[in-house]
Amino acid sequence: MIGRVRRLGAVLAVIAGAVALASLLGPGYAGYDASWALVWGREIASGALPGYESALAPTPHPLVNLVAIPLSVLPDGGEGGLVALSFVSLSALIAGVVALGSRIAGWPAGVVAAVVLGSRGLIDREVAFASVDVPFLALVVWAMALEAGRPRRGVTVLVLLLCAGLLRPEAWVMSLAYGAWLASGSPPPRRLRIVVIAIAAPVLWLLSDLVVTGDPLHSFTSTRDLAATLGRPRGLVAAVTSVPSSLREILGLGVLLAGIAGLLAGLLSVPRRMLLPVVVGACSVATFFAIGATQLPVLLRYLLVGVCVLAITAGVGTTAWSVATSSRGRSTGVVLAVAVALLLAASVPSTLSDVADARDFTRARSGVHSNLRAVTAAPAFRSAAARCPVLLVPDFRSRPVVLLDHTAARGDIVVGNLADGKRGLLLTYATPSAELIFNLGAPGEVRRQAAPVGARIVARNRDWIAYATC
Repeated sequence: MIGRVRRLGAVLAVIAGAVALASLLGPGYAGYDASWALVWGREIASGALPGYESALAPTPHPLVNLVAIPLSVLPDGGEGGLVALSFVSLSALIAGVVALGSRIAGWPAGVVAAVVLGSRGLIDREVAFASVDVPFLALVVWAMALEAGRPRRGVTVLVLLLCAGLLRPEAWVMSLAYGAWLASGSPPPRRLRIVVIAIAAPVLWLLSDLVVTGDPLHSFTSTRDLAATLGRPRGLVAAVTSVPSSLREILGLGVLLAGIAGLLAGLLSVPRRMLLPVVVGACSVATFFAIGATQLPVLLRYLLVGVCVLAITAGVGTTAWSVATSSRGRSTGVVLAVAVALLLAASVPSTLSDVADARDFTRARSGVHSNLRAVTAAPAFRSAAARCPVLLVPDFRSRPVVLLDHTAARGDIVVGNLADGKRGLLLTYATPSAELIFNLGAPGEVRRQAAPVGARIVARNRDWIAYATC
């Protein structure tokens, strides 16, 4: 009974934390990947295969697509539900960091680590547009926290890593490494169960791609090809050389140095307890290098597991001396704790600025996103979409958002411009600032988005305008 009450209290605390975070960082919206997941979820719910092979579609993430199936029947296409789950995931992630830090060096270490991680602008932006990275991190951190609480915990940790591996393939390496370690000391029947769970995520992902596209490697090849099309950085050299600058960009120099100093303090004070975060951090970096070596895109967010580890070690560095197992660890730990505290204190102004920038960006982009959905929901726009043979949008980022509202539009929804004399519906930006905010500063694919001759305005607001010639 007491255990049930505690679990219920923990769930309520996570939900309350999600509400507080949404109030601070929101309003959220479904970003590019999330919008496609909702579109694919709706297609699956209708009995069709999801359109993974659509032009410039992102990497499909099986678990998100599965969650999107029931959400897609909601009036807004599931956007609100997916955003809510994103904030719940961030709240769960922060709780997991507190739990992990507490089990390594006491609850103050966990609290400091949670504040450090929760105040990273990149993560705040990721949660706002319902990125898969946030629930992925929550699952990985809770797997670490449970393992730290009871070493060789087994199946529970593997199942968390299995779910994480259906969100991002980086978890495959962790799952295989942990499964191999567990299996080495287990009897044959348990060993088989461990191996099955450890390899389940990559097998299920490959099977999903095979069923949908006929190619089990579709996610790999499409992601690589999309990276080449969009000109994203790739290659092993790019991965290796970008690690220091990427970690500095995400964490800030002061917090990065605090994480490194905290890592040293933890290794000197509680070396056995530090083994888990060190191994997970090493797996993260090794996977990042493998991503580069296979010509997949080398993106900042692919280092977020390493960022979590450094946030945790920064927290550990403040208190590791108090639980040190040797006099040398205690004396050196005190010096390093002072250094970590000073570094974190010095980074407070830049951290506050980073959080404010993330909040401002989220609110600006959420506004343009909401206005896009408002235009496409206008009765005149819907009527024109039903009549016109084609609906044209200015770039690939707007296409899945429009698809969320227009399953019954006749013809396709494509990126392009409506030429003079052609029948169709053209949706475009009303102002340059709207384009800059929504397209993240990248030049749009369509250079000319002017009204064609004879077109009439069917819907408009501050950020978007729609012209029809049919």
